[in-house]
Amino acid sequence: MACAVMKASLWTLIVCMLSLPHITAGSIISAAVNIELLDQDRSEQVRAHYSLVSTLPCPALDDVCNEVNCLDQLSSSPVKGVFPSPGWCLRQWQKTIPQNYTSTLQLGYDGAVSLYSRADLSVRSDTNSINQPPYVSLPPPVRIRAGCPQEIPVNVMDLDGDEIRCHYEKNGLGEFMRLNEETCTLLYEGGGYLGQYSVQIVVEDFPSSVKNQIHNEAKPFSTVSVHLLITVEGGGDCSTVPKFTGVSPAGGAVIHVLPFGEVHLNITVDSSVSEIAVIGPPGLFISPMETGRSSQSSVTLSWVRGPNQFAHLLSICFAANTQSLQSRIRCIWLQQTQTDPLPPGTELKCKERELQMSLVLPMSFLENLHVSDLQLNDPACPVSYNTTHVTTTFSLTGCGTKRMHLGSELLYTNTLRSINPNSTISRVATLILPLACRIPGQRAKAPAFKISIPSDVETFGAVSFWIEFYFPGEGPMAAETRLPRMRSLRSVRAAQELRSTGRMETLDLHVFSNCSLDRAELMVGSCVESDTQDFVNTRPLLNHGCAPGNGTFEILTSTSTVRIYRLDLSSLSVMGDTMYVECLVQLCVTTKQTQRCPDPCTETTDKTIVNSILTHNYTIRSGPVRLIKATETSTTTANPVAQPSINQVAAASSHTLERGAFWVVAVSLAVLLLQVMENFVEQFITD
Repeated sequence: MACAVMKASLWTLIVCMLSLPHITAGSIISAAVNIELLDQDRSEQVRAHYSLVSTLPCPALDDVCNEVNCLDQLSSSPVKGVFPSPGWCLRQWQKTIPQNYTSTLQLGYDGAVSLYSRADLSVRSDTNSINQPPYVSLPPPVRIRAGCPQEIPVNVMDLDGDEIRCHYEKNGLGEFMRLNEETCTLLYEGGGYLGQYSVQIVVEDFPSSVKNQIHNEAKPFSTVSVHLLITVEGGGDCSTVPKFTGVSPAGGAVIHVLPFGEVHLNITVDSSVSEIAVIGPPGLFISPMETGRSSQSSVTLSWVRGPNQFAHLLSICFAANTQSLQSRIRCIWLQQTQTDPLPPGTELKCKERELQMSLVLPMSFLENLHVSDLQLNDPACPVSYNTTHVTTTFSLTGCGTKRMHLGSELLYTNTLRSINPNSTISRVATLILPLACRIPGQRAKAPAFKISIPSDVETFGAVSFWIEFYFPGEGPMAAETRLPRMRSLRSVRAAQELRSTGRMETLDLHVFSNCSLDRAELMVGSCVESDTQDFVNTRPLLNHGCAPGNGTFEILTSTSTVRIYRLDLSSLSVMGDTMYVECLVQLCVTTKQTQRCPDPCTETTDKTIVNSILTHNYTIRSGPVRLIKATETSTTTANPVAQPSINQVAAASSHTLERGAFWVVAVSLAVLLLQVMENFVEQFITD
């Protein structure tokens, strides 16, 4: 009898263990859909904006959207986070869908996630316009303590000012998680079992007149959905949850952003945390987390509104994570302010050579305005006007003009606005007109005079350049890097010290060219590394072909079209597990066989340059370089600066168990454990 009881208890324990949900590689953690009207009349379709958080490795767009009209909204490297394990990344895209539609998202062998959306495209009687559906934000992955009651806000907003209500489509936590349908707040009361639980919520907007009516009696205008996978964890003191300080934006705040406007935010936590997880619109820059003297942790967020087809209302959500606790999630909204089109006759010219911007604005556009009150960011800069036009010409480096990066472009912005000199309320109209010049960040400059030198193709042929990374002693140049010849004795000693600290402390940067011309030499002018693919913040690896003394050492090779540099990873201030590298390269060939191309690290004069033919500068970039213990190669092919079209290929190997194989192994171990326990119990009863 005792044996049977113990066997039954053991089977119960095993079944409970196997039924515990868990996050695997390639799983969907959370997803949301928001919909907007198309910019065309009488359309029966809407534009859907999708956001999806999945576990690492980050899926390609084709893996999450297998339809033909999906438009990727990835403008830089995907936003990533650490918790819950194994980490996550954010993918965003848009597509045109019917006004009543259910999207099915699936990754790998996990269950599919269905997101329902519906839009009422008829004209409302109360506003005489078509309804604008509500918006729902997507938070970072939600983590809660099993024994700690917690409120989880589902952040929603409606541009029409309608009443918003939420209700469950699915609730995996059952009685442990309630939903306040009027405030759209999840209320976790504690007591849940450890694991991951799916919660799906439908968000609907109603006329404001239904505020005091029973939910089932009113018909919603439109519907959007959000899916959350909530992780219930054990341990941790409920009273030590990280908290945001006063400099952090308040939850629910709305920031109006004009065209080409820039948003800067500082998020600070009152204690040291493992990460500040952020989810926001494409192009959002997130600085590496810093820890201050008082153990406060902070990140800086920056976003520039360039031309885009994003939703009119964008959310930024953030949470602070420690190993065992998560702060209360906060979300704010960025509202892209709509502007009227400029009238015919308006001229805005960007004079790149003179570094000036000029504006001509018809006076008919400025009716009911006091044109004498118009001014730029710097009131001292003149704004002229006559009976027909308002004109101004100002410097891109003065008059309060701001310079910022927008992807690979330089963006210069200023604002023409009317300033009421009186502090009293006035009925006079006001004007806020953003002005912007977009200049490619990499623009080939032609010489101011003509010289009779053959073109690159005529001299060197159709050449290409690329970057590869290998561990010391590996790759196609392994014979040269296993026992390297360094440029100087100091470099040899330093490299030997690096090898003694462990293989993962070093990485060899290889720069290649496929040029087959005899005596052609590859020259690397400079290299920088960055934590992000857009290279907003960079740190030097090479300056004018020379190591700047920050742990970069050149390895001499016998191949003139290959350059190798050994990197001391411990000296690079890379905050995450990934870096990107950009190098400026060119080819050189001497006019005499007895000469060599100039060495920028040793030549003190440029008198030999007349005896050499150099190509134009070429900029090449690497793909993501993973700074983890795995054998990976990142390769990039570059094109001339005059035609910057970067083709990136990153090859990575991943060895993870399929989910089906995982359960086979788990069940096999459970059966084996049961047999061992049976033998033990029978032997115990016999004795």
